Amino acid sequence: MFVLNEIKSFTNQYRDNLIRNRLETVSCEEGHFDIQLLELKGAEPAQKERFTLLLVAGVHGLEWIGVTVLLHFLSHLIETSRWNSGVRQMLSTARIVAIPALNPTGIIQGRRATAQGIDLMRNAPIKAESPVPFLGGQTFSPVLPYYRGTGDLAPESRALVSAVNSLLETSSGVVAIDLHSGFGARDRVWTPWSMSSARPPHWEHYMALENALNESFPDHVYTFEKQSESYQTDGDLWDYLLVENLNRNGPLFMPLTLEMGSWNWLKKAPWHAFSKLGWFHPIAPHRVQRVCRRHLTLLDFLVSVCANGKDFFKKEA
Repeated sequence: MFVLNEIKSFTNQYRDNLIRNRLETVSCEEGHFDIQLLELKGAEPAQKERFTLLLVAGVHGLEWIGVTVLLHFLSHLIETSRWNSGVRQMLSTARIVAIPALNPTGIIQGRRATAQGIDLMRNAPIKAESPVPFLGGQTFSPVLPYYRGTGDLAPESRALVSAVNSLLETSSGVVAIDLHSGFGARDRVWTPWSMSSARPPHWEHYMALENALNESFPDHVYTFEKQSESYQTDGDLWDYLLVENLNRNGPLFMPLTLEMGSWNWLKKAPWHAFSKLGWFHPIAPHRVQRVCRRHLTLLDFLVSVCANGKDFFKKEA
């Protein structure tokens, strides 16, 4: 509940700086919860001429830190824009949109999956070449982890699909970054195509992003790689959205995943391993603040890319 209250506090504090839309309402024993889409207000050029940066968090209900990092970054942009004309200019040429909690019932119940037991990143109707057994998605029971569902998209998945499709219809291109934690000791930026060992579509653009990040911030902390180099999964929503957009010949769509290396947090506080949340969230307030600061550079970089998206992606095509 703390994370949902954090979102409520943020939207109240910055209500004059945000456009708020309800994508879906989902329910569990604890009540009814809205999945919100937040857009930062900026200048109003024709939206179709702008690239959009979409930030998503809370896909898995235990990964609170993604929500906190997302809200921290939006706050950073809003507060900096009050005195920095360069930031205001960027926000007039890049559209910044966020879904701070895609899985509110998982958050409220303290579980990875939704209240119906569905793992949203295993839920799409798409199959991998060599999915990791069980971890890559299972259809045995919603009581077990990594449950894919019965074949239909969950309401939360439909909300994401609807939001992405709407943004693609009103943007020159969309770069999305999905904030996760709970895997590994390194911070990874993953390209999509967890369903295959092949390179994902738009590989040249992904390589351009990596090169620009390396050259602009040579001391950055990230390992930039295909997700399939770590493991393959069935039902990845970003793979599904990418395939659907390619099939309809839509504008450029480049999803990314930031996988925060949460095992490092356990090294410093190994007793948190006995807490379910401790594997996914830093818990200690000073560590939460440190993680938020750590990822400002990457997210600022993506705003800059989107603000210059027409030149950046045209140049690298």
